[in-house]
Amino acid sequence: MDPTSEQRTYARLAGICFLANYVLQAFGDSVTIIFRGGETFVQTARYAAQNDLLWRVSLLEVGFAYIAIGVLAFALYAVLEPVNKRLAQLALCLRLGASFVGAASLMFRVAQAWLYKASATEGLFSTEQLRALVSVMKRGASEGVEVSWIFLGAGSALFFLLFLRSRYLPAVLARLGIFGSVLVILMSVVMFVYPQYIRELKLVGIPEFLAEVATALWLLVKGLRPRAAVEGAP
Repeated sequence: MDPTSEQRTYARLAGICFLANYVLQAFGDSVTIIFRGGETFVQTARYAAQNDLLWRVSLLEVGFAYIAIGVLAFALYAVLEPVNKRLAQLALCLRLGASFVGAASLMFRVAQAWLYKASATEGLFSTEQLRALVSVMKRGASEGVEVSWIFLGAGSALFFLLFLRSRYLPAVLARLGIFGSVLVILMSVVMFVYPQYIRELKLVGIPEFLAEVATALWLLVKGLRPRAAVEGAP
């Protein structure tokens, strides 16, 4: 079927949400995770305590990213529901699960920030105690994100499968999305079981990242392919 004007509108919204998720995650994690690489516990705690407002705003950006994931799930459902309603509903539930679990795991990172702030008060906790508590909070946040990625990968695989069936996207892009989504599921499961390999395993998520960014740009620039274009394609 030819996409309706409503589907085209939601497709553009999906493209915006794809990009918004990555931009918000990048800004939020750059302050709290990426730029903190190589720092000792004391250095990170000092920075977090001295830049409390920036740290909390960065965590809020991560929270907005999970909201974008939820809006994205609904937008994709609105686009692909006419293709297969049951599969679209299942994909919606799975991607909403990623949004909810990921947002819930943010509470561990907020608690971690408070522990960093507590390090400025002498005698409240020893450095070793704070380091242990922060390590527990960090592990809890990481496990929550990994479970969220399992939900996200499963939902994305179904949505890209529906894109492949509908041919609203080029087949190669839809297949890349399916492949990348399956890799995300496998990556997250291995991360959960073997957390010591998290840094190396993150590279496995690159195909999904490329598929989602390419899909976002296609939906924003080209939109959904009409039936005539699909039938005329070689």
